[in-house]
Amino acid sequence: MKASRIEAKMWRSMTGYGRGESRAGDFSVTAEIRSVNHRFLDIHVRCPSKYMGWEVRVRSILRDSLKRGKVDLFLGVKDWGKSGTGVRVNRELLTSFLDEAARIREEHRLDMILTIRDLLGVPDLFSFAPDERDPAEENWAAAELAVRQAISMLIESRETEGERMRAAIGESVRRITAIAREVAALTAENKDLALAKFRERIEFLAGEVGTDPARLSQEAAYLADRLDVTEECERMASHLASLTELLSRPGEAVGKRFDFLLQELFRELNTTTNKSAHTGISERVVEAKTELEKVREQIQNVE
Repeated sequence: MKASRIEAKMWRSMTGYGRGESRAGDFSVTAEIRSVNHRFLDIHVRCPSKYMGWEVRVRSILRDSLKRGKVDLFLGVKDWGKSGTGVRVNRELLTSFLDEAARIREEHRLDMILTIRDLLGVPDLFSFAPDERDPAEENWAAAELAVRQAISMLIESRETEGERMRAAIGESVRRITAIAREVAALTAENKDLALAKFRERIEFLAGEVGTDPARLSQEAAYLADRLDVTEECERMASHLASLTELLSRPGEAVGKRFDFLLQELFRELNTTTNKSAHTGISERVVEAKTELEKVREQIQNVE
């Protein structure tokens, strides 16, 4: 069940939960782990004070298993065995006490029977001291097993959610791709419409100021070229192809790359809206932006 740096086969959400439990004799460990989205890998480990020595090892396992997310791992311990404190007997004092008791009994012919209660009343005969063994080191194997079980369950839940998100995002990308193709099909019509509007306006102004109609027509064509959205459509097609490729790529942290491409798509759509004179293009851009917003919300939670 060991986690390793082997790449995941599936997309992973950054939201998930896992639990693991291990028992060794009178000792048991429970590990619970939760994760939510975060730009980086932010790890928080909580365990009983006697077992703080586990924290460094647990962090190392988590770093080997996860790439991004805010991760909280809680370790609970139940120990039905030794309390960690030992009882020590002052052997020299015990021997001296028993010898003296025997001598007094013989000399004075006393009928005397010593009990443990009598011994407990002897000052300094018994003392209490911490167990010299390190409980964290002694029980690490049980803790590690519980932690790895919890991480395994967490990864499984993150992958299940990640694949669901990949399917939803893929559907949105397909819709946006279809919309982008519709926009590209309207580029020639958009250019002709812009050119007609410019010529109409320029002819009106030319009649007032006496400007050369040929020169004005040339300027209108130049302005219409500046309002052509063909290049924007080509760049959108390229970005969408990259998104489609990312959707089919297993085992890689795709969230940051995906987010960058979404920003580029938003930029191209905004430019297209600003340059377009065609209401059909504007309507389709609004529709595409709506789908992109859905994708952007979901991709924030992808590892």
